[in-house]
Amino acid sequence: MSTTTPASPAAPPTATLTVFRLASLFTFLAVAMGAVVCATGSGASCPTWPGCRPDTIAPQWELSPVIEFTHRVGAIGAGPFVLAAAVLSLRLHRPVRWVRVMPWVALAGAVAAGVFGRMVVVGHLPTALGAVDLFSALTAMTVIGTSTIVLGRVPVRPDTDAAGPDDGGPSPHRLRPTAGEPAVPLAAAAVVAVVALHVTGIFAAGTGSYTRCLGWPLWRTIGSDLHPWLQYTRLGLAGVAAALVVATAAVAVRSDRLRGWGVAVAALFAGELALGLVIRSGGLDQGVAAGYSVLAAALLWCLGLLGAVAWTLPARPPAGPDGPAHEIGEHLVASA
Repeated sequence: MSTTTPASPAAPPTATLTVFRLASLFTFLAVAMGAVVCATGSGASCPTWPGCRPDTIAPQWELSPVIEFTHRVGAIGAGPFVLAAAVLSLRLHRPVRWVRVMPWVALAGAVAAGVFGRMVVVGHLPTALGAVDLFSALTAMTVIGTSTIVLGRVPVRPDTDAAGPDDGGPSPHRLRPTAGEPAVPLAAAAVVAVVALHVTGIFAAGTGSYTRCLGWPLWRTIGSDLHPWLQYTRLGLAGVAAALVVATAAVAVRSDRLRGWGVAVAALFAGELALGLVIRSGGLDQGVAAGYSVLAAALLWCLGLLGAVAWTLPARPPAGPDGPAHEIGEHLVASA
């Protein structure tokens, strides 16, 4: 009687992983530079699109036009990488089936953010669409980053195994969340709370207010902003989000496999709080505002990446050198 040896898991194609990483990096840079544009008030420095002015594509060598045009180039450049990642994801099989979906979600978010970004330049963007714009950009950044982590850490089966027994019972190569890993739900909840915090800032901001930019509330209401009830709601939401961020970092730091990510989240959050104190004390200038917004973007990005890393951690193998769980765990650790 002949037996069939199942295909062993393998690392994802190098080119595919590289495209995913570039898509994740460019999407983060687009969001971070967009935050800088808002914080520095550089959005009106290039009044036409895609070129900076009607008579020239490149901006003049002044800070505000260069900031706006750099953001524009980064945002336009992120699109092809996200599209390429989405197309390449179709070649992946069910062990990483979420990676086949998430790049398309990211692509939809990137396209929406690009369309709304153009509307901001050539006309006026209503408040509701501004909130959709920000939500789309933050979703694209978080989702493509998460899918990149999953792709890089979970082994896939070769293409020849596409028609194999994957349609049947459980496969040892399927992706499963790590049982009992508390960082996964904490990081996910923190991401949701932080995104909600940033998006609601669009509705609370008064005309020209920094509240509309990426950043946390300054732990007080602002007289020139709108809707006091919404400002108080955002303060409460910020408290919840802060507790979730701290809890996520604390749990991650206690894990030898997540300690570096926990330290990164804690450092970013501490930096955000420190700059918030500077701003609250009356030190708001373009540099401080830009740093505050970039840290906010980096904190959200890092929370998503930490959650993805925690989700793809192999379950710790049982005592003893034998057993399938030990073999799969060793392979995942080696491929990380």
